[in-house]
Amino acid sequence: MTQSALDLNLHLSRPPAPAPLPPEARGLRRDEVRLLVMDRATGACRHARFVDLPHFLSAGDLMVVNTSATIPGRLRAVYRGEPLYLHLAIRLTEDTCILERRRADGGPDPRPFEPGDTLRVVHPEDGRVLARIQVEAHFHPDSRLWRVRADRDLFRVAEAAGVPIQYGYVTRPLETGAFQTLFSRTPGSAEMPSAARPFTHRVLRGLAARGVRFCSLLLHTGVSSHEVASDLARHPVLPEWYHIPPATAAAVNRAMAEGRRVIAVGTTVVRALESAAVPARGGEGVRVRSGSNWTTHLVTPATPPRVVHGLITGMHDNHTSHLALLYAFARPEFLRRAYEEAVQLGYLWHEFGDISLLV
Repeated sequence: MTQSALDLNLHLSRPPAPAPLPPEARGLRRDEVRLLVMDRATGACRHARFVDLPHFLSAGDLMVVNTSATIPGRLRAVYRGEPLYLHLAIRLTEDTCILERRRADGGPDPRPFEPGDTLRVVHPEDGRVLARIQVEAHFHPDSRLWRVRADRDLFRVAEAAGVPIQYGYVTRPLETGAFQTLFSRTPGSAEMPSAARPFTHRVLRGLAARGVRFCSLLLHTGVSSHEVASDLARHPVLPEWYHIPPATAAAVNRAMAEGRRVIAVGTTVVRALESAAVPARGGEGVRVRSGSNWTTHLVTPATPPRVVHGLITGMHDNHTSHLALLYAFARPEFLRRAYEEAVQLGYLWHEFGDISLLV
């Protein structure tokens, strides 16, 4: 199946409901969100709570997590006297980055800049100028993304004057801590690697008792607010930087050699591992290479996973590259049936919502 032929619409009976706030603000613990378990071998779907995750995994499974921490990536700016927001997406160098244009009310703003246009980043309280930006180029014609150069490192400016990127379905402003996971270590992600958010120490204890093993990598995520407008082949794909430590590459390669499952916690982990897959020595299969690199790799049915066997991830919208990634793991009709069950049972979508396990 080609990328252009993918139907990125599950045709559910009604639109899924977004989670308006983190579970802690809804009377739940982090690990008490719902868990949709999709078994590809049997076609069965089961429903549990995330705290029950250890029951659905096996001794020897290798779970890989992302240690990127979320930055407060929304900056207030002024352009030709008009206020607006800028969402930091990807830091390319100290003075160059890719960002998204948003309206003053936080909504998407498709209006174009012109190369050479200048903007001022201002303090949200007193309006002081914190940085000056020059627009260099449109990142992609089907996007609100722009490559810019600034007189200061905008990611450092954000540490002092930014707020977390959040969207209209979240009903009140949240602190940056709400967008971190148990594994967050190195700041750099524009949006939270949210599949890991429900993990707690009691879940980790349960997994350890089950014999599940852990390792980690780093991938800084960009913004995910762009729907696939026409087909995936024309979709703007942000470059994302990742680092796979030698110990992680060794653990993953050993698991594959021994026939044990590699379980990715989030689509970011899938992208990093599959980007680092190279032919194995001797010519049979693949191995994961350690090191750092940029990736624009998309996992789809046309480019299926070669390393990852199972996936823990959120509930994904229609018309997204995340849904295309799920199609690489399971047939669309199976996902449609599982997601329809989830909708009927009141599962919640997006970063503070419920979670799925695909094995």
